[in-house]
Amino acid sequence: MKLLNSLKEKGISLRYTHVLMMVISIAIAGVLLFETVSTMRAFRDLSKAADNFINMQSTADELMKASDYLTEESQKFVVTGERVHMDNYFHEADVTRRRENSVEAMKEISGESQAVGELEKALGESAELMDTEYYAMKLMAEAAGIGDLPEALVRTELSAEDTALSSEQKIKLAQKKLHDVNYYNKKDAIRADMDRCLDRIEAETRGAEVNSDSMMRSHVIKLLIIIVVQTVVIIANLLLTSYLGINPLLNGVQEIKEERELPVVGSYEFRYLAKTYNKMYETFKKSIASLNYDASHDKLTGVYNRKGYDFLKESVDLKTSALLLIDADHFKEINDNHGHTIGDCVLKKVAKTLSQEFRSEDYICRIGGDEFVVFMLHVNADLKSLIENKVHMINTILSDPQRDSLPPLSVSVGVAFGENEEDTDSLIKHADEALYMVKERGRKGCCFY
Repeated sequence: MKLLNSLKEKGISLRYTHVLMMVISIAIAGVLLFETVSTMRAFRDLSKAADNFINMQSTADELMKASDYLTEESQKFVVTGERVHMDNYFHEADVTRRRENSVEAMKEISGESQAVGELEKALGESAELMDTEYYAMKLMAEAAGIGDLPEALVRTELSAEDTALSSEQKIKLAQKKLHDVNYYNKKDAIRADMDRCLDRIEAETRGAEVNSDSMMRSHVIKLLIIIVVQTVVIIANLLLTSYLGINPLLNGVQEIKEERELPVVGSYEFRYLAKTYNKMYETFKKSIASLNYDASHDKLTGVYNRKGYDFLKESVDLKTSALLLIDADHFKEINDNHGHTIGDCVLKKVAKTLSQEFRSEDYICRIGGDEFVVFMLHVNADLKSLIENKVHMINTILSDPQRDSLPPLSVSVGVAFGENEEDTDSLIKHADEALYMVKERGRKGCCFY
């Protein structure tokens, strides 16, 4: 209870709240990153399983294609007797070696799996079938009188009975061996092994896909939960920041513009700031009120005089203000041509016009014969166009003799913003430099440093 009362009185620390929210956000971001990586890994495994299935299926098909190719070339050779088919056969068997390469590729993908076992069995039966193909091609080679045979055919020995056959009989026997029921039964056995291999591949792949899919679903659900939590934390952070800092700050700026005390609300830091500002504000108001009106105001125009100007430039927050140095153009000629009485009326008109065009919270000073200063409070360089419009309106009023029969007049204005200045002296100096630029350009207008 005591802690709650203390928090209610002093406010929650915006710094500690910010640090706490930052720690929570970093922790959530770390978990989110971990789950994202895990989800990507599960997706990669799922994709890899699909790729492996495609690759293994393609590899198994390649072995069958190679076996069929050997069958086709050996059959063509025993039918046509053309050597090119025999050469194609042995190029595939000894050089290209697609069957053996298929088995090796399958092992690299799935290791010593059952699918690889079926594929190796098919390779073994294909190798056994080659013995029949060698024998048939040897019969055909001898019948056709083809020499320079491949090593495998040289090693193949015909039985004495088959050696004694005539060329025509050898050809018929060769064709029979590669077209009879026994031969095709062996081919069917190879195909059966291949079908079992494909079934194993599909089963193994499906198991991997199911496992990867289950993991990915689990990680996606976790990601959704983390995102929801992170969203809640972000919203909570925004609400807390707005409640503790932003809203009190925005309201405080409005109170400052309207020259009122700041409400002591919000975070601990803002409450401390508001209390400190309110004390300074009261001190400043008392100091302003303590100035003797006659001592701080110009008797002719009613605006602040040089003494008031000296006090204001030390009291006003120039960092959030603009300083306008104003000269009445060719005022000496009015005094010389119309007399000092008319000159005094013109100066009153200038002061009255400045007071009308600027806000009640701005301070207007007469610091010399025809020199005026305006402290515009709570402004920055974004309001240049506003100041230009005010100067234009002032010159329009002063240059119209029909209003009061006074001689027309214009003013030159040099402006400097305190937000970029280091001290009061540099602000005044830069405003004076801007005023000099206006005079160099022919007077009647304003220039910004």
